[in-house]
Amino acid sequence: MTPEHLLDALLEAEDENKASTAVAAFEQAHRDASLWVPVGRENNRGTIEASSDPGRSLVERLTNGIDAVLEAEHVGHKGMPACGSPREAAVAWLGVPQAGLSEMSQGERRRLAQRVSIKILPGGGRERRLVEIHDAGVGLTSEQMPRTILSLGESNKVQKLYLAGAYGQGGSSTFAVSKATLIASRYGPSPKVGFTVVRFLDLPPDRYKIGHYVYLTLDGKVLEAEVPADTFPTGTLVKALGYDLSSYPSPLGPNSVYGLLNQTLFDPVMPIWLDDGVQKYRRVIKGSRNALNGAVDEGDEGRGPRLSHHVRLFYVALGEFGRIGIEYWVLEQPTKENKRPTAAFVNPNKPIVLTLHGQSHAELPVALIRKNAELPFLAQRLTGHIDCNSLSPTAKRSLFVSNREDARRGMVYDLIQQELVKVLRSDDELVRLNKEAKEEGFRARDENALRKMRSEVARLLRLQGIEVAEGLGGQVAEGEGDTPQRPIRPRPPRPPLQPIELHEPPTFIRLVWDAEATITFFPQQRRYIRIETDANSTYHNANNPEASRINIIAASEGITICGSTPLQGGRMRAIFEGAADAKMGHEGKVRVELTRTGLPVLADERPFRIVAPPPEKPKPRRLALPPFELRPVNGLDDSHWRGLGWPENPTQVASSAQMEEGILVIYYSTVFPKYATQRAIFEQRDISLARSFTSRYEIWLAVHSLLHYQDQQAASEQLKQLAEDTPEVAEEHERLERHRIATLASMFAAREVHLPSEVGEGE
Repeated sequence: MTPEHLLDALLEAEDENKASTAVAAFEQAHRDASLWVPVGRENNRGTIEASSDPGRSLVERLTNGIDAVLEAEHVGHKGMPACGSPREAAVAWLGVPQAGLSEMSQGERRRLAQRVSIKILPGGGRERRLVEIHDAGVGLTSEQMPRTILSLGESNKVQKLYLAGAYGQGGSSTFAVSKATLIASRYGPSPKVGFTVVRFLDLPPDRYKIGHYVYLTLDGKVLEAEVPADTFPTGTLVKALGYDLSSYPSPLGPNSVYGLLNQTLFDPVMPIWLDDGVQKYRRVIKGSRNALNGAVDEGDEGRGPRLSHHVRLFYVALGEFGRIGIEYWVLEQPTKENKRPTAAFVNPNKPIVLTLHGQSHAELPVALIRKNAELPFLAQRLTGHIDCNSLSPTAKRSLFVSNREDARRGMVYDLIQQELVKVLRSDDELVRLNKEAKEEGFRARDENALRKMRSEVARLLRLQGIEVAEGLGGQVAEGEGDTPQRPIRPRPPRPPLQPIELHEPPTFIRLVWDAEATITFFPQQRRYIRIETDANSTYHNANNPEASRINIIAASEGITICGSTPLQGGRMRAIFEGAADAKMGHEGKVRVELTRTGLPVLADERPFRIVAPPPEKPKPRRLALPPFELRPVNGLDDSHWRGLGWPENPTQVASSAQMEEGILVIYYSTVFPKYATQRAIFEQRDISLARSFTSRYEIWLAVHSLLHYQDQQAASEQLKQLAEDTPEVAEEHERLERHRIATLASMFAAREVHLPSEVGEGE
């Protein structure tokens, strides 16, 4: 059996059994010359098995394919112009627009996508698919393969800034979830194709603790076969036999290969071609960012997503750590048919994507939107993107791990989260949309009934030794003394936004700050200052201030300009930060100017002063309790059920609580079985009994929510950090806790209705 015969058999093999039969026949024919050699090094199992997701391992192979195409273009263009990133290389050598694939036509994306393709065939079932990844890139010789595609941790890409690869190991993770893998490649015009097979080899347990991954050689070298160029063109083929894709059974959505590729290749530098022989379709993979920006290809539904709000990519300086790009989209309201709109583009539980060279390296949890940014009713609609390409090398090393599956917790990670929350909280349109969604369907409750309920909650808390101010929240002692702490009061709502009528030429520009007030900064404090103008969006270039006709000025030392958001609908935000070495009491001005052709410059300014940082608040001996409200959610068809992101099974959710403008709002399900069943029983007897049961049920839910809030505030820093690091676990724990409490609340409320004489004076 010749190498040509073996390669033909492997190319035609539809499952790992046929491939194994062919390899066994070849070994038998070349018994003395064939040998299995470790991939990279003998102890390779830990590195190859580092990835936890077979889908992401496929993405690493596709990234290698993109690198191979860029390498071919580098050779063809003789390295000119010099490119410092894959994005620059794609723009210079492949003709991809600077703004991304969404700016290309459908035909242009389809043609370019043919250069890197992934094909999925049935194989032996979900756990044993046949996956082929082919690139029309530079290709490899048989001599190069042991130092490149069959190596681990080699540095052949480290100094090639125009390529995405760095660690020399990502694609090898596919070996761990394949029964066998064919790797074949032709370099340029070479008449020969180098190829081999990779598999796992168990070693004798009496001599070795573990086995390792090996590849087939002949006479100590990677195999070669003469194959016509029209049969196997220049480039590389990776054919995984028996590949485990059991986690991706769906044709579309997050549990599909299509959804996986668009989410992980969130903003690829070039498109990919997907040929899914299992689901029977072929499509261009352009990344979720480009789909959100309106790019539509054959097979896509509609004309792109309908957006309620979109802030285009802008950059924010993070001091010594470089800068990050931030953009976000708000999809239209959830519907019965589409309860989680973001699921078509990202993981709804982690809708903020951090990318490097267009590939997702980590995602931030939805809790940042729901809790930190206080936008709970946009949590199922808002998708964000953090472009990390402009971070400093030090920041990238401290943030990203080598398998590209998560971010490392630390200072850079915290800074990015904090900056995102500031951006979201300073966006008045997000505040408006959240309020609009929250108020939809809610009716004002009877104030007397509400006051009575709050009074009873206060009475029950006092029985536990917790001092509260009725209807407002806690009034407690701070520290070791008896000085009363002011009750927590809700923040006043922001005034509603009025639309700005745009004019050409524009007639005004203003800083949105009290005209009589001084803007204060303490060292390293960052503020987003709102700006309004009747100029159209073309007057401001957030990412190239020199090309902008709106100039943001810090007319004195003491503060620095860290960036600005795009101008949209007459509104934008300028980002300032107090200098780390700013002197207390230093004063200056912040100024904004708008240049108009042939007309006077428009301007506005405000004074600023550097002040001392606020003193650290002493920890209270007993924590204040916030004002609260209860709001029923009437079943799965209630828009608030979808907005809150509750599970579809009504038995799995009883209530949730979140801070909204300083108020602890407690949402509870009216179809939670323990509550709904008992209420129905009382309704059959007397509607007034049912009302009494509901009011008492609400009282117990409120008491629990306030106690739970107090526990969260008093939790140790270690527990708070644990909740931040594992938000899904923390949310699931709280869901189960509220499930149990709702069951008890139903029991207590029913007992009190039966025994009204036992209820205290507050009732």
